[in-house]
Formats: sequence, C-alpha cells, structure tokens
Amino acid sequence: MQVKFNINDNQITGPGVQTQTKESERAGQKSSQIKRANTIFAGDLPMNKDSIMLRRQQAQKKAMKMVQDAWAGDRKSDQGMAEMREKAEHYRAEALMNQEKVTECEARKENLRQGYHVDVDSQEQKDLELLERARYFYENSFTDEELQRLEELQDQSLTEYQQKCLEIHEEQHIFQNRAESAESAAQAFNQSATSMKIERLKFHKMTDAQNNAEKLLEETGKEIVGMLWDEAKDHIDETYEEKREEEKEKAEEKEEQEEKVEDIREEKEIIEERIESDREKNHEAEESSKEQERDARKEAELLKTMAEAGMDVAGSGAGVKAEIQDMLHKMKLLEADIKGIEVDEEI
Repeated sequence: MQVKFNINDNQITGPGVQTQTKESERAGQKSSQIKRANTIFAGDLPMNKDSIMLRRQQAQKKAMKMVQDAWAGDRKSDQGMAEMREKAEHYRAEALMNQEKVTECEARKENLRQGYHVDVDSQEQKDLELLERARYFYENSFTDEELQRLEELQDQSLTEYQQKCLEIHEEQHIFQNRAESAESAAQAFNQSATSMKIERLKFHKMTDAQNNAEKLLEETGKEIVGMLWDEAKDHIDETYEEKREEEKEKAEEKEEQEEKVEDIREEKEIIEERIESDREKNHEAEESSKEQERDARKEAELLKTMAEAGMDVAGSGAGVKAEIQDMLHKMKLLEADIKGIEVDEEI
C-alpha cells in the first residue's frame, strides 16, 4: 500500500507499504481500481493538524530569530564601523585644519623674513632655525658644532626678527602637535573599522545564520513528514486491524454457512436415499400388482371358460366372485373392465 503526504495540502509522497499488484492488459481497469484502493491520502486521515502547525510555527520562529540575531549583529557591526569611520573623518578634518594653521605660521614667518630683509643663507636665519629646533628636540639630535653654537647664542640677545619668529614657532608647534594627534586618532579609528570588517567577513554570521535557518526548516519538514507518517501508519494499522476483524467475522459466518449447507446436503442425500428406497419399493409393489393382475385375469378367464363350457362352479360362484373383486380392487381396476368375466351363480 502506498501512503501520500503533503506538508501544505496533505498530499506529498512519503514512504509506504506496497502491496504488489500486477496489471494485465485484460484487467487494466480492475488494476487501476486496486491501485486507488491501495493508496491512502493523508488528507483522508485523522491527522493531528494542531501539533503539526505548532511544530512548523516553532521552527519558523526559531529560524527567523537566527536570521534576526545575525542581522542585528551585522547591523550593530555596521553601525560600529560607521561610527569608527565617522570619528576617523572627524579627526582627519581636525588634523587638516591644524595642518593649515601650521602652514599659515610658516607663511607668517616667511613674511617677517622678507619684511626684515633677512637672507635665507644668512647667519641670523641659520641661528633662528637652530633655536627653533633646540626648543623641541633632544640634545642628542644635534651635532657638536650645533651644540657649541647654541652655547654661544645663550650669551647673545635675539634680534627682533628672531624673537617674533620664535613666538610664531610656538603657535606652529601647538598646531603641529594637534594635527599629528588628530591624524593618529583618525588612523586608529580607520584601523578599528577595517579590523571589524575583516572579523565580520571571517565569520560570515549572516550567511551561517541563513544556512542554519534553512537547515532547521528542512529538518523540521522531515520531522513533520515523520509525524505524518507515524500517524498514517497508526491509522493504517488500526484500519487493517478492523479489516482483519471483519474478515475474521466474515470467515466465521462463511464457515457457519458452509456447515449449514453441508447439513442441508446431507439431509438431501438422506431424503434422496429414502425416495430411491420408496421408489424401489413402489416398483416392487407395482411389479407384484401386475403379477397379481395377470394371475386374476388368467383365473377369471379360466372361470369364464369353465362357465361357458357348462362346468359346475355354483358352489364356488360367490366366493370366486368375491375373490376376483378383491384382486381387482388390489390392482386398482374398474369394474367396467371385468363386466364380461363375472360368473353367474345360477349356472
């Protein structure tokens, strides 16, 4: 027998118990009817649809949560990366602004140099540059000659040009530090965003969640088919058990009928034997009656002949007549048949 299921409409093909039915060309229609009779549709079975629907809804809810959690994680990761990039852009803009201030300071110093008519290769300009370096660099970054010149400059007064340029240089150093700090922060946030992106690509959370959700739904579908099959199997077992009981009852009834038929047949045989026996007895009686009839006719003919011959039969006339009447009665003959053979008592 074949059982068909469908998760949506209770008619998808599932594993079944097949009864081998050989089709023949002469009995095609009968085989088709047998096939239809041996196919059970799940829609016709008393399935527990509530439990199946509940199981499907639970699986769908769980699969949806997997995807939503992964999506939320990815969204949070995207948001984090966006925040990192936004901060990087902010610090990059700050670094650019401070760098522009540094450039402005350089321009102001250049304007002073030109205003004071200081030559680029002059000793005044070289001393200024050495003094600018000395304020923000360590001692081991200078040569021996530069160190010796710095000692000499400590005993000398600064020119107006040098003093103004050193003041501008102080501002320039502040802007330069700010620009470098902002650039470092921008690079750090960019690096964090890149690391998050690499980590996300490494684990494939969304793809894995979708695959797991599909796998869960597929396994649930198989589980539901199994539930349908188990219920169908139980129903089939119950149905077959009922049919076996019905067939057993029919077999018992048939056996009782056969016993009754056998009793009737035996009674019929007995009756037929009796009829045959009666027929044989009747035949023997008929043969005996015919023989008696022949004897009576012969005797009657003899008496008639004797009477016609004038022989004395007076003493025995009444007795003979009675005896002849008795024989005729036994043979079921009519008196009209023997009118010519009565004996006259007076003869």
